Order: sequence, then C-alpha cells, then structure tokens
Amino acid sequence: LTVALALVPEAVAFALAAGLPPDVGLNSAWIISVVTALFGGRPAMICGATGSLAVLVPETVQQEHGKVLLFYAVILMGIIEIFLGLINVGTLVKLIPVPVMIGFCNGLALVIGLAQISNFKDPHYLHAASPESSLSGRRLGAFHAFQDGVPFIHGEEAGLAALITVLAFVVSLWLPRLSTRVPSALIAILVGTAFEWAIVRAALHSATPIVGDIADKSVYPNLFWFNDIYKDAPPLSVDLMLKVLPLSVTMAAVGLLESLMTLNLIDEITKTKGNPKRECLGQGLANIICGAFGGMGGCAMIGQSMINIGSGARTRVSSFIAGLFLLIIVLVAYPGIKQIPVSALVGVMFNVCYHTFEWSSLKLIALAACPLRVRQQFLSTKTSMQQIRRMDALVILTVTLVTLFTDLATAVAVGMVISLFYFALETSSAVQVVPREPSEGVQIYDVHGTLFFGSTSHFLELFPEAVVKKDPEDVRLVFETGHVADFSAVQALNKLGERYGVYGKRLTLEKLMPKTHRVLSRAQGLLVEEITLSLDEQMVLPNLEPELPSHLHIERVPSVDFSYVERRRSHSRDESDSA
Repeated sequence: LTVALALVPEAVAFALAAGLPPDVGLNSAWIISVVTALFGGRPAMICGATGSLAVLVPETVQQEHGKVLLFYAVILMGIIEIFLGLINVGTLVKLIPVPVMIGFCNGLALVIGLAQISNFKDPHYLHAASPESSLSGRRLGAFHAFQDGVPFIHGEEAGLAALITVLAFVVSLWLPRLSTRVPSALIAILVGTAFEWAIVRAALHSATPIVGDIADKSVYPNLFWFNDIYKDAPPLSVDLMLKVLPLSVTMAAVGLLESLMTLNLIDEITKTKGNPKRECLGQGLANIICGAFGGMGGCAMIGQSMINIGSGARTRVSSFIAGLFLLIIVLVAYPGIKQIPVSALVGVMFNVCYHTFEWSSLKLIALAACPLRVRQQFLSTKTSMQQIRRMDALVILTVTLVTLFTDLATAVAVGMVISLFYFALETSSAVQVVPREPSEGVQIYDVHGTLFFGSTSHFLELFPEAVVKKDPEDVRLVFETGHVADFSAVQALNKLGERYGVYGKRLTLEKLMPKTHRVLSRAQGLLVEEITLSLDEQMVLPNLEPELPSHLHIERVPSVDFSYVERRRSHSRDESDSA
C-alpha cells in the first residue's frame, strides 16, 4: 500500500512531463506493475511509468494523432524488448562501465529537471500553442521550455507557484530522515495541495495552475482501438510502424537499461539472483499490453523498488499488490487528483532528480582534473588519493552532455564506444612473452595476457628478426595463462609461424586454455603449415618452478619489463645480466 501511494504522484508528474493527461500515467503505472509482477524476472521489483521514458515522448505526443502514435510506439517497444530478451541481450548490462552508468544517471536527472520548467508556463497559452511551435523543442525536452514560445506565468502567481515547489521539495527530501513509514512524495503532494487551497486561494484569493487546468477528464483503461477519443486514429500500417520505430528503439534501450541496472542493484541488496532474460520478456509483454490500453509505457523504478525492498518485500506478491492498490486508487481518487497544484508535482520531480544525480561524481571529476601537485598541496592525503582516471571522468562528462543534446540511448552508446576504444588501446601492450632457458634444442615461451586485434602488433614486436634467427628449430608457445581471442590473433600467429618457417623452424602452440582451445581448434584449417597445434591436454611441459602444495597456485607474472626479450638475445650475455 505504501508503494502504491508513492506511485500516484510520480505517475501523475511523469505523465504531465510527457505532455499526457494524468490518467494515462496512472493507468500505465498499474498495468506495468501488475504484468511485470507476474511475468518479470526480479521478484519485489516495482515497475511503472518512469521519467526516463516520459522525457522521450513529448515531440511525438504533440504531433497530429500524437497519442495514437505513442501507443503504437509502446507496443513496438514491447516487441523489441521481447526480441532482445530472446537473444539474451539482458546479460550484456554487466559490461556497461561504471562511468557510463554514472553519466546516465546524471544526464537523466538533468533532463527530468529541465523538463519541469515547462510546468511553469501559462496553461491557457499552452493549450492555444500550435503543434508547430510545440515541436520546436527536442525529443528529450531538456531545453524545450526555452524554445517553444509559450510565456511563463509571472507576478504573484509565479512567486506562489515557486513557493509551493520549494515546500514540496523540502518535505519530500527531509521527511524520510524523520520517518520512512509514509511515502514522502505523497505527504509533499498533500502539503502542497493544502497550501494551495487553504492559503493561496482561500486567504490570498489567488491561484496557481492545478492538474485540472491541464487535464480535467479521466479515461478508464480500454483498448484504444475501441475508444471514441481515438476513433479518427490512423490505421496500423508498415509506414506508421516505421515512423515510430526510432522512438520505440530508444524507449526499449532506455527502459531495459534502467530495469537491468535496478535488477542488479536489488540482487546485491537481497543476495539473490534475478533473471535478466525473463525480465526483458516480462517488460516486453507489459509494454505491449500497456500500449494496447492507451498507456505511455514503463520500466523499473529504482526509488519505489528500494522502498519495497527496504520494507522487507522479497516476493512477487508485494509488486502485484502495489499495482492492484494503485488501480483501486485510480478508480476512486481521480477527482481529487485534479485538485493537486502542478507546482507541488514539480517539487516531487525535483526530489527525484536530486536522488538520481550522482553528486559524488562531481568530487571525482574535480579531483581527476587537478594535477597531483595541487592535490598534495591543498588537500589531505586521504582526499588526494581518491582520484579516478581522467578518461573515466571524461566518459562521465561526455555521457551527461550527450544526454542533454541527443537522448539517453545515444549517450550510453557513445560512452560505451569511448570506454571500449580506450580499453583496447590500453590493453594493446598488455600481452607479454616470457622465454625459458633453451634445453635440448627446444625454446619455450610463456604467453601472458590476451592476444586480440589491439595487441597483435605488440605481440609480433616481441619476436624481432634477431630472436627468430637465433632460436632453435623447435619453438613452443605456451598459452597456459594466455588467450587467443579473435581472427586477428590467428593471423598474428600465422605471421609469426611464417617468420620461423623462413629459417626452417616450426612453431608449436601448447597448453591451451579452454576458450583458446576452442578458437584455435575451429581455425586449425586456417593456420599456416609452419604451425603445429597441440591438442593433447595431458602433455606435460618442463616445470621450471619448485613443487608447490596442491592447494597453492602461483601465476607466473614477472615484475620486470618484458621488452628485455629482445635485448637478452641481441646483446651479449654480460650486457643482458647487467640489464
């Protein structure tokens, strides 16, 4: 019941942020909550209408037949989520770097916060604004309030609205520090509403915009094809689905990203394991049903999920009951919802922004930007040692800024590309080759690290012509702690084999790890004839280390610079010893 009450103000606020009437947000919230409770992959996780999706849709909603286009987009979003679930895309969320997640949260908070500025527009001019003028903003609506040409409220009305916003924000922010037994967002709405009707209207004989000024009618859940409000809706067609496809893809990406991040967080808190694949399928089914009943779509809600988990909920019953109680509230309490001042909902949304933004990231970015000498001079030793890599700080800033100027899905993609490129660049020189002492005409090299497209050049540089020429006829590469990752690595081994083949020598690959064994056994036909692939797992190589107890394992990772491989073979033994 507590979660259901907390869902009400946020669902209304998210709907208004999307340019939709409150009933659309409320109906979406209970439909998503009930369906994901039954079919989702994370028990006790609360799903509903969310701000991350709400800020994606204003441009579509403001078009001709915009609501119907949104409903089709939500249905297609659900289909995409089911497809992604079937191909196990949900498991890839663990590959998202922490800086990208931080930038995602920061960007989302800023977008939601900037979108609230539109709620301080004059509602009369807002209704009169043409669709063309409304479309001057971006999809995310981050700067829409400053571009649509609709005037803001002003004078006493603006001052009172700002006061209610601050009051609601302070109540929703500080009440949890006093008691968590009641949802702070609901109390903030009640306080803001009481201030509006008891003081602003009764005592000061003034008024601020209320929900009823924006949407005074309520539509109960019904398949939108049979709803008289949408009787002039365009029929389903390929062209229509292609029109909404970009929005559907973005909504699916953002929705699954937020849901899977929430799922992982709950897994860590409860010490249990959710099912990412089932969650993707459940989210998809919920959004298909939600879109068919005229909803705005939804995904996991981090804040409400934390309330539910913090109350001791661990099963699907809690999520289902929350959705069921929300349905009852929608059926009974909508006339009262219309009396809520919009500025009180804005205060609640600012509280959502405050808790979404990763404030600690500002300190991390500042420390990363400061030179070491400055940190040591002006900061304590402990603080000066809390620095992250400058590249990580750059990723956080990049994802945040790209979110403001494009959309959340694009921002995450850009952050991933930067992170992956930098990782490949850093690990390109991480592969290491350690020679053993030659014995009985055999030279053995232990390969450490991953041989992939980024490290092949460095790997070949470790075998210069002088080394290849001096090695005996039998050369063996031991991959006991190394890994061959891709076709580029196979080609690098071929080039090395050809180098040795020029001098009539052979190259043998031994002690392959399971993944390397699989890659090379499948590519065995692509290896040059100078390479022999040893698939005998029972072969024992000369052991140059002392016997160790069976329960101990020491990985051979020397702490010296491995470039000495070239030096020790190209210089004299005395020079090698001094090095």
